[in-house]
Amino acid sequence: MKVSFLVPDLGWPIVGIAARMARCICREHEVEIVGPCLWGKPNAMYSDEFAYRAVDCPRLYRFPEYFREVRKLARAVRGDVVITMKAFGGNLPAALLARRERGCRVVAYLDEWDGAVSASWGLGERLKNWARDWAHPCNNVYVPWVERRLRQCDVRLGTTRFLQDKFDCRIFHIGVDTEWFKPQDPAKVEALKRQLGLGGKKLLVFGGVVRPHKGVEVFAEALAKTGRPDLAFVILGPQNQYVRQMMQHPEYGKYIHCPATSEEETLRIHRDMPLYLGLGDVLAVPLADTVLSRSQMPCKVFEAMAMGKPIVASAVSDLPEVLEGCGRLVEPDRVDLAKQALEEVLDHPEPSRQMGERARARCVERYGVASSRKALLDLLEELK
Repeated sequence: MKVSFLVPDLGWPIVGIAARMARCICREHEVEIVGPCLWGKPNAMYSDEFAYRAVDCPRLYRFPEYFREVRKLARAVRGDVVITMKAFGGNLPAALLARRERGCRVVAYLDEWDGAVSASWGLGERLKNWARDWAHPCNNVYVPWVERRLRQCDVRLGTTRFLQDKFDCRIFHIGVDTEWFKPQDPAKVEALKRQLGLGGKKLLVFGGVVRPHKGVEVFAEALAKTGRPDLAFVILGPQNQYVRQMMQHPEYGKYIHCPATSEEETLRIHRDMPLYLGLGDVLAVPLADTVLSRSQMPCKVFEAMAMGKPIVASAVSDLPEVLEGCGRLVEPDRVDLAKQALEEVLDHPEPSRQMGERARARCVERYGVASSRKALLDLLEELK
């Protein structure tokens, strides 16, 4: 069977999830990852993880050329099963058009509720956005229309109970390679720590990209509230505008360290992520309490669990269920509770170590790549 993963744009981070899913099934099936490449090249962090095929449809994001470009995209996918990554105005309509024209099966994969953005708008904001973006069918104003078409898919996969309830999804987690993400050699970790100028410090580590909906600032403020000069907060994502703002903050800026100062360094950290996560005395999995966040399941939580490290996470979305008994959960936006949780984990190393071991054991059992692989192969067998 041939399987096509159809992404909204090869420049988006979602190609990383598509690559991990594709690798799960590429031994049994012929697999391709296809999509427009409006950024000029695939996402730099994931450019080496799979062979991507770009479709030349540069006017996909504008009426009236959109209709021609969607047909071009639909005819470019060759899979007997098309897995559309997210539900945007380009890839989901193209997948459904391919289904109509040649009878392929369509699976939608949803990692969050993209319609949460437009759902949050008041009337004035909605009118303003429509006036600005009515000619751009792949923008947020059209996401509710696209999402109504999800019912036409053969199967919908979602990462949270929120998405399961809203779109009648099957819950599917993309598993982590627990032979790659695992406890690291202490000598190598200590050498990296000294290289980064963090020798002698206890480290809180966040392994993702900082964005406003993630609530990373709560953990930074909590760390600063401890008043301990031996602590630091290491951010392993790129040094984007939000990270730079955090580094300039008058209270907690001095605690923030972000070694990904260039694209080259960002790629190096991504390729050696287990070693960098090994720096952490505590790993942070933050989420702010927003509608968008409640629809998300951060993939980074499974990587953190596989590392066997103590985890402090926000009690948002399905994180309480995933980390029950093997992670410290705090109510979102509560700096005082985050501070208390960090201090308890850092000051009680033996219970924290045991908590980390339980997290790894659960990850291996439930959230490893073998579980994802079986779920995907079973789904494809069902769709034959």
